[in-house]
Amino acid sequence: MAHNYIFTPRLVNEVRTGFNGVHQATTFGISPAQIASQVGLVNLPPYPDGNAVPNFNIAGFQQTGGTGSSIARNNTFQLLDNLTWTKGAHSVKFGGDFRYLTGYYSNVFSSSRLGQYTYNGSFTSSVINGNPYIGNPFAAFLLGVPDKTQLASVIQPNAEAYARHYATYVQDDWKVTLHLTINYGLRWEYHPMFQDHLLNVTNFLPDFTSTVNGQVVKGVAVIPNQDSFKILNPLFAASIAPTPILTAAQAGIPESLRNSVKNDFAPRIGIAWRVNNKTVIRGGYRRFIEAPLGSLISAAWGVHTSYLAIFNNGLSGGKPALNFPYPFPSNLAQPGVQDFEQAGDVNYKDPWVHQWNFTFERDLGFGTALRVSYDGNHGSQLGVQENLDQVQPNTVGYNVAKLSAPFPLWAKVGSENNGGWSNYHAATVSLAKRFSKGMQYQGSYTFARNLSSGQSWNPTSFATEAGGLVTNRFDIGLDYGNVAFTRRQRFLSTFLYQLPFGRTVLKGNKMLNQAIGGWDLAGVVLFQTGPFLTATVPGADPSGTGFPTLIGNGRPDTVAGVSLVPATQTIANWVNKAAFAVPANNIGRFGYAPVGNMIGPGTQAISLSLMKSISFTENMKVQFGAQAANLFNHANYATPNTTFNTASFGTISNVQSAEGAGPRQIQLTARFTF
Repeated sequence: MAHNYIFTPRLVNEVRTGFNGVHQATTFGISPAQIASQVGLVNLPPYPDGNAVPNFNIAGFQQTGGTGSSIARNNTFQLLDNLTWTKGAHSVKFGGDFRYLTGYYSNVFSSSRLGQYTYNGSFTSSVINGNPYIGNPFAAFLLGVPDKTQLASVIQPNAEAYARHYATYVQDDWKVTLHLTINYGLRWEYHPMFQDHLLNVTNFLPDFTSTVNGQVVKGVAVIPNQDSFKILNPLFAASIAPTPILTAAQAGIPESLRNSVKNDFAPRIGIAWRVNNKTVIRGGYRRFIEAPLGSLISAAWGVHTSYLAIFNNGLSGGKPALNFPYPFPSNLAQPGVQDFEQAGDVNYKDPWVHQWNFTFERDLGFGTALRVSYDGNHGSQLGVQENLDQVQPNTVGYNVAKLSAPFPLWAKVGSENNGGWSNYHAATVSLAKRFSKGMQYQGSYTFARNLSSGQSWNPTSFATEAGGLVTNRFDIGLDYGNVAFTRRQRFLSTFLYQLPFGRTVLKGNKMLNQAIGGWDLAGVVLFQTGPFLTATVPGADPSGTGFPTLIGNGRPDTVAGVSLVPATQTIANWVNKAAFAVPANNIGRFGYAPVGNMIGPGTQAISLSLMKSISFTENMKVQFGAQAANLFNHANYATPNTTFNTASFGTISNVQSAEGAGPRQIQLTARFTF
């Protein structure tokens, strides 16, 4: 809803207000008790009110489960005011932006309420008495001996968050001459931290040191206020004792558990120069502020009200300590097993991106325009996720090194911090023709280079605002590499052609024109190189940091001088296995293989539609025809398995489905408009 008010011909005000929301509910028709009984799990903590299923993760296989019923409600109310003042060659705009944001989330840690069970060889492949204990992760699964288990019990599973965000700006469009225009301005944004009506949030201060009963304790858990203690999980408190649990006031931080940034200034400048009537050159620079939305509040959600424990398997009396049907300790409140999932830097800064561009545009005549452009950006202080309890790479092994971990009373202390960076450069050439003489088309070719250190140690999609979990918090640059699923080269063209039948040859003969004319041919042509992929290897712990146990499969080594692409590349042999090697354990470093060093299959897809229209009157029309996605049925393969040292590594078992690249699909359509 908007209202414009003209004070004078040179002073105009616009006020706008809007509301949008997304409400989602996920459920399924089996109760936790039913599925636990069918799987054979016994003696688990109280089941959640909603649905949940266990999560089995076997190296080299698709994980199962790991989900639960949930309700999510995200709403935004927005109020904007823009005042425009025109004076001579200047058009100055002032404005303000207020947003009230709310978010409701339910069933925290649903993926662990019935347990997570990991089979990656970190324990079961260990050499005991000269032989691997089990050796194969799938064999360990069949025997019911996991390498690691995780279980959550929750008192208050929900959060009801809210925040108020503010912004203001000033911008001047200055028409210096008839051929030169300069735009410049400054924007300020303020994004206070979300708070929770249910007080179900927790943070962790790693630099806080206290003495409890003569014992020096590093770190402290912080909750909003005294009322937050009402939902404190006793298992959580017992497992981390003697770690203090303080209110925000006692810890000397805001009740929101974060010091919000107040100096987010974003300048911008743009230049447009009309060289002549056919040529225009444009350029610009701007700084963008990323407003943290749900990541920090969802990170803090449900920690002190939950007991989220990680149990690593081992031998006890020559037998595995954890095995089915109850692969957990008899006493769940074990010291040093609590996973703080997760904290956020109390001084977390809003990430920002510097963006710049340069464009050359030329009118080629015949309604056709050429555009050549360069776009670049650099992101800094991007969000990344770290394990604050990670030990330094070592040669003594994790069992020894963890004794000197920063926070030995915890299994893992996840935290969302600043520290990532990114660099993007792209050159684009495009050609576009306006609709004339029955035809229009647009085609563009882009060559892009997109690198980031904030995707995670094993990115499988674009990172969220929280960033990915890093390999080594002491050297985030280890994860600097090609951004997953960015395409190095991409050509995309669309066109529409009104076939000349009945438009030229039969012009003047209305009956024949209706019978034969009215045909439209349209299409999309897509050619692009494949996505960047990252290899992992189960069980290996070359750094001695317990990475496969605490986090997941790390990256392998690469073999110098060996091509990643096999001599004959097929769907059964897409990646050269000889290009990778399993690094030895406890050698004081992580695997050499970088992020995004493999390339998946590209895409070639031509999609066409042929439609005919018949007009009976000015307001009545029938349209019918056929549409074909991937008309020539080109086989566009999906990404290969990327888990090295497994039988399926480098093999492709599926095809693409997005962007009309799947198997050819033909559909007939008809529509009557009146």
